[in-house]
Amino acid sequence: MVEFLSLIIRNLSVGTTVVWFLIAVMPWLRGLRTAPEKAFTAASLLIALWGLADWVFANSSADVATLAVKVRMTCLVLSSLAFLYFGRWLVRPRGGTDLLPLPVVAAVIAIIWTFAVVGVNYTPDGVAWVVRDPVWFAVYQIQVGAFGGGLLYYLAWSLRQSSFASEASRKRLRWVLWVFAFGLVVWVVTNLYGNLTPGPGLPAASSYALVLGIPLLVAVIRIEPQRLRTALRRLLVTPARPTMAILYHNSGRPLAQIVLSAGKELDASSLSDLAQAVDSVLTQGLKSDPGALRQMLHGDYHIVFERGRHVTMVAVLKGAPSEGLRSEMRGAVRDFEAFGGARLETWESAATFSDKAFATLDEVLSPKVL
Repeated sequence: MVEFLSLIIRNLSVGTTVVWFLIAVMPWLRGLRTAPEKAFTAASLLIALWGLADWVFANSSADVATLAVKVRMTCLVLSSLAFLYFGRWLVRPRGGTDLLPLPVVAAVIAIIWTFAVVGVNYTPDGVAWVVRDPVWFAVYQIQVGAFGGGLLYYLAWSLRQSSFASEASRKRLRWVLWVFAFGLVVWVVTNLYGNLTPGPGLPAASSYALVLGIPLLVAVIRIEPQRLRTALRRLLVTPARPTMAILYHNSGRPLAQIVLSAGKELDASSLSDLAQAVDSVLTQGLKSDPGALRQMLHGDYHIVFERGRHVTMVAVLKGAPSEGLRSEMRGAVRDFEAFGGARLETWESAATFSDKAFATLDEVLSPKVL
């Protein structure tokens, strides 16, 4: 019985690899393609590789095990970077600041492959354990812990701004945040203990990632793809929620307009004339495709355009728009055009769908639930 349990423990990392690989692949197959979603996929894949390296470490000779430890640590460093980007890109647009963590990551990876790992020893029972340099290993731990703390900060900030979510949805989001926090605390505690008390530890060091990954995988599987995309992308829009939206027929005449109390009101006809003038310059002067105008800046306000076959949606917001906003607008335009079909070819027939147009804009401005 003891041998059987030992066999299970030594191979738990295989389960970690499978679970986190599915966590990475399934959202990708369901159409999640924005920058934060790509970062989350990359981070999940790296955790899967981390688990695979941990299995190799627990079931190999000293030389191979030493290599596996360094690969495992490298995967965790890169995964922490990807998770940091995931959190940051939820609340901030991509920019030059995103390059700042890269030298830190490069330095820590260099430390891993030169100083942090001294070697691998074995107990009489054949259980492998890592001989570490306490100082350099601590540098690696601090970097991963700091990046994990950055992820929690950005997730907490996004959650505080999710005023569009119901209280039940916000409660579920808090649980997700606490799962990440619990995982980070467990990792910090176990690594500090291992650094302060050198010797054999749990044969499958990444097995706790399996416990954290299973409920996340269940959520990914059970949530219908459209709801999953909607939930993530509304979180992406949170930092700069639009306060005004207009739906135009592509003939230039507005179909509906909604302005929230804190929004900047612009004249719909004047905005349409301006957009058509700029679009004309782009298409005739610069030989761009029709509808090439995607965004304009007016003081602190960003004006974002999403053009469909028959209609164009315009959103006005204070602050830089996220990728999630454009994705949400694109989906709203497609849904409206699928609803109206050929009856949207003229403004007169499209105007009969004014109620649907207002509902479409209202959902972009003030989504009700996740």
